[in-house]
Amino acid sequence: MRKLISKSIGMLGLTMSLALALHGAPASAAETITYGSLPDPGYDAVVWAIENGKVSDPNVTIKVERVSSIPALMQAAMTQQFNLLPNGILSMPQMRESGLPIKIVSTLLRYHPQGHSADLWVKADSPYKTMQDLKGKTIAVASVEAQNVISVRWVIAERLGMNADAVGGDFRWVEMPAAQFEAALQAGRVDAAAFSNVPSYTLTKGGAYRSVLHGSKELEQMYGGPMPSLFLFGYENDMSKRPDAYVAASKLLKASAQYVLKNQDEVFAAVAPKYKISKEDLQTWFTTYAQMPLALGPTDKQVMMKAWQSGLKMGMLKKVPASPDELVWSQAVTE
Repeated sequence: MRKLISKSIGMLGLTMSLALALHGAPASAAETITYGSLPDPGYDAVVWAIENGKVSDPNVTIKVERVSSIPALMQAAMTQQFNLLPNGILSMPQMRESGLPIKIVSTLLRYHPQGHSADLWVKADSPYKTMQDLKGKTIAVASVEAQNVISVRWVIAERLGMNADAVGGDFRWVEMPAAQFEAALQAGRVDAAAFSNVPSYTLTKGGAYRSVLHGSKELEQMYGGPMPSLFLFGYENDMSKRPDAYVAASKLLKASAQYVLKNQDEVFAAVAPKYKISKEDLQTWFTTYAQMPLALGPTDKQVMMKAWQSGLKMGMLKKVPASPDELVWSQAVTE
């Protein structure tokens, strides 16, 4: 009986082997790439197609996880909690200087040159018309190290020749939660504010505030291309172990970004209510204030090098990488 059972098992194994040889091995499980994000209508819109099954790849699963705040995102970056994370253009070489093995895989957000995502705003009836008028005055910012604020400070220093240092410069930079900007402006506790991302459109469209610095336009003229404010990066140690997974994830993210532009009514109608803004406001911001391609553009490398030089001049960096390719992954996805 034992011989018969053994022979039967052997024949079964041979039959399975032949079947695999004829039909191919079972498909391997898809690789998982975790993506740390923030709760933000722009960030949500650009991954909506992935999270809702509109675009997919059988070889990779992207798991989007949202953290509560920028400090929490920075902590996640330092601890390598996620495979992919967004961060500002200046943070890329800063993280490398700190010993993190990061590599840029794509551009998450680029300022639209004609938009106002990197402006400084005053009340419409303010006596201040220019940055020179604001010398010695108080400017509200979420953080002096936030990329939109750093970008403004670069413009002030290099285009206007003023001292934009966080301490001891020509302005008093006051950090406060962005939700308090309007109340502080209306009460006269601050003279100007740096609204960022979507609020730079939604809070100013009614004419209550006036821009005194068109940051995105100035930055384009400074650097020779639109300013890539935020990049998506991964960690070289994991990327070298499974490059195919990161290539697939990068292409899938790019496809998700393209889906937004091709299906605007669907995506913005789904995302906007979560943030108590209208579909039209989100759509206008997304298409005229920012570019979110999740891919490197033709001038992004050139601009990042010049921006890093600005960071060096202002003491924000110890040194500038010899080439953008020191930080950009060799298989980064492009537009």
